[in-house]
Amino acid sequence: MIGAVNPAPSAGISIGNAISSIAEWLRQFTVRISSGNSHGSGVIWRSEGLIVTNAHVAHSQVHDVEFANGTKTQGWVLARDRECDLAVMAVNLGGLPAAAVRSSANIRAGELVIAVGNPWDGEGAVSAGIVHRPTNKPWVVADIRLAPGNSGGPLTDAEGNVVGINSMIVNGLGVAVGSDSVEAFLRRIHLAEAV
Repeated sequence: MIGAVNPAPSAGISIGNAISSIAEWLRQFTVRISSGNSHGSGVIWRSEGLIVTNAHVAHSQVHDVEFANGTKTQGWVLARDRECDLAVMAVNLGGLPAAAVRSSANIRAGELVIAVGNPWDGEGAVSAGIVHRPTNKPWVVADIRLAPGNSGGPLTDAEGNVVGINSMIVNGLGVAVGSDSVEAFLRRIHLAEAV
């Protein structure tokens, strides 16, 4: 009788290696935002120094921003919307590695998603999960482990395209503000390029 387990290792790239490789790229456009004793994450949305995060992360006007390469600078909040839990800040740096963005409108239940952020002292922490249900605008709900400090960081698809900004945990599920809502927010404050 032949056993159910394949005796030879399978060829190709494992899902773990794939996620690890994508996570390395995600860390390049994920920043640590801190002010006083609190901190969270942010996403470089535009290479000229535009960073998107949560309103509850950007609670003051000036924050310390740390990039993946260790560069530190200050960021100034340009706009904040507490209702949709979004904020945008600017830093005086250009040529930054910006996120690739995918519309959150076409996310499907069961898709693999990846979150990167700075929970506690775990800078660049990574978790993976699946979209829990079809997008409930303006939110993307996923069965993914988030922790304090992941707030403001990216939720991406399996190819590393940002589909949301991690915001909160509800009934054990991660909830992110959808990328379409982020773009709408930036358009309202006249900071978005044409999508």
